[in-house]
Amino acid sequence: MRQVLSYGFIALLLTTICGVECYAAKAPKTPPDPKLMAIKLISVLPIVDSRAGEKASVNLEKVQEFVMSALKRKRFNTSAETTMGPVGQVVEEDLQGAKPDFVKKLGPAESRWVMAICLGDVTSKLTYGSTGNAELTGYLFDKESGELIWKAKGAGQAGQGGLLGMAMKGAMKTAALQAAGYNLVVSLPTLPKPGK
Repeated sequence: MRQVLSYGFIALLLTTICGVECYAAKAPKTPPDPKLMAIKLISVLPIVDSRAGEKASVNLEKVQEFVMSALKRKRFNTSAETTMGPVGQVVEEDLQGAKPDFVKKLGPAESRWVMAICLGDVTSKLTYGSTGNAELTGYLFDKESGELIWKAKGAGQAGQGGLLGMAMKGAMKTAALQAAGYNLVVSLPTLPKPGK
């Protein structure tokens, strides 16, 4: 009798789990924000180095390229900017609580959509191999309304074991930054192909 009850309980449990999984698979996806879907061109501002203390050298222009490449995979048109615009020097705290007046001065005057990227951390370590870690935070602003419409964090890791990994220590930092750039924009919708 106990065995029959045990098998009956297991069958009921499996049926419930399968039913929940099937319902979750059929749940409708939330449509993307229409504001994000309407973006024509994102002006990617120079990278803000938000690291504290002693800073390892990083090619910030390369980080900007990594983020732009990830945005292009999502079919966003981008332009690389060389200045922050009339606001001058920017720190991450300025972006976190940005007021509309500040936002409207970010980047070129003719740009509507501007993205500011902050480098929070990047490290590489040598063991029997090497590893790299990086963290980026991104802010996408609509200069017309002066509001923040998207914010995300992206972390990246890279590693290679053994003697080959030890020889590639310098490349681990770059690989981690590239992965962080990709992971940063993963929450943005992919735009439809032109003509669709």
